[in-house]
Parts: sequence; C-alpha cells; structure tokens
Amino acid sequence: MNKAMPIGVDDFKKVREQYYFVDKSDFIRQLIDHHSDVTLITRPRRFGKTLTMSMLEYFFSIDKKDESQCLFLGLSVEKSGMAYMKHRGAYPVIFLSLKNIAGDTWESMVNSLSFTLADLYNGFKYLAQSADVDDALKIYLQKIIYEKATQDELAVSLLRLTKMLYQHYGKPVILLIDEYDAPIQHAWEQGFYGECIRFMRQFFGSALKTNSSLDFAVLTGVLRIAKESIFSGLNNLDVCSVMTDQYSDVFGFTPDEVNEIASALQCSYAMTDIRTWYDGYRFGKADMYN
Repeated sequence: MNKAMPIGVDDFKKVREQYYFVDKSDFIRQLIDHHSDVTLITRPRRFGKTLTMSMLEYFFSIDKKDESQCLFLGLSVEKSGMAYMKHRGAYPVIFLSLKNIAGDTWESMVNSLSFTLADLYNGFKYLAQSADVDDALKIYLQKIIYEKATQDELAVSLLRLTKMLYQHYGKPVILLIDEYDAPIQHAWEQGFYGECIRFMRQFFGSALKTNSSLDFAVLTGVLRIAKESIFSGLNNLDVCSVMTDQYSDVFGFTPDEVNEIASALQCSYAMTDIRTWYDGYRFGKADMYN
C-alpha cells in the first residue's frame, strides 16, 4: 500500500499509481444505474471534485481504454461485476474544467476560454482525419484549435464537439464539466456578469438541451446558479446539492473512511484533532470530512 498523500493531485491515474487512494468508484455504479440526462452536483471547495471527474473520464473514455485497463482492478466498481465493467472504455468522453477561466474584462475572459477550448479540441484533432465527420465540422475544428473562432462559434463548441464524436464513433457522448460556475463567479466579481451569463446560457444550453449526440452529462461546481440564468428550459436537470441524499458520500470522506486512513497511516491517536480540523459537514444525511 502506497502511503504517500496526493496533496493537490487531481489526475486519477497518477493517484492510483503513486499515492494512497480512497475508493470512491461506487459512484460509477450509481451513475450507470440511475444517472439523469444532466446531473449537477454542488460541493464546497477542496472536496475532490476534479479528481472524481477525472475518475469518471478514465473509466468511461474510449480514448483512455488502454490507460485505464488496470486502474480499476480491485475497486468497488470492478467488484460489482461485468455488468458494470463492460462500460469501461466504451464511450466518447469530453472532460472540460472551467476552474481556470478568468480575466479582468469580458474580452479577456473570452480569450481565456478560447485557449482552454483549443487545448480541449487539440485532444480530439484525430477527428479532422475521420471519414465520418462532416467537412464543415472539420473546418470548425481547425478554427477552434488555431484560436480563430468568433465568440458565437465558441458558444456552440461543446455541442459541435459532441456531434463530431458521435459521427466518428457512432455512440452518444458523455460530457463532464468541472467547476461549471467558476467563470460566472469571476465575472460577478469583475463586473461583467451579464455578458458572461448570456454566453454561458448558450454554451451550456446548446450542448445539454435536446442534443441527440449526448448520452448524459455530469457537472460539478460550488454554487447552484439559478436555473433561469443559464439552464432555462433544461427540464432534464437533476440538481444534487449539499441538501440531497443522492451521491452524498461521493465527495469528501465518511467517518469510516477517515478511521481507515488514520489506521493505515498509524495516526489513530490524532482522531480528536482530525475531527476538530476536518469534520463538521453534512451532505444530505451523511456526515462528511473535508
């Protein structure tokens, strides 16, 4: 057992191979059994949201099928049986984190988003050689990669990427968006909230509403932005807030998990201090540690 702590590490593969790991893979089984078309999970900062989303990407992604071959051995989702493991590496997956989107003005934030989307699209540049992807979409792909897209073109970038992946693989896409609310929070602080909300309404809405190329989506964030602001008309949205029982023990650590960690690291003597420092959260009916 590796006892090194993955402080600040949010890549699932790296954690599994190099660090102590607390098994949260039952979340995958729960999603396979009961996922909504769009699930939004809100949690405070520093509860492992990005690492958990990385776990979902490694499990479901066709592009990471070879990398993930050994990552789930012995974990809860594997123990659940082949009915669940058959989903590993079976889907085109888009994983986008918005946590670093920022700027002093709306124009600079659009540039920041353009850079992030260029990096995202660059991971799918093989679509430009696909015989099954429309030529017009291939031209659009190049515009995003070379940061030549207009703001209006950026606003439909998630929708169009799901379409390209669906055309290439013949399978609907799983969309994972981490820290969906980070640009909106930043825009509020900097004074261009209105421009940001108008853009995000199309950016999210075009991809999440009536998108035949989408299998399902999972979003994480700190805040529950009013549905009327950016999810207007999205009737298939399931919001799992800190008040919700569903997925309540996925983010953060349960008391049993903390006791197990302390025992493994021979730190059980420090449990009183650990409770003082990190306990005190309740998600749904679950007591959780940060």
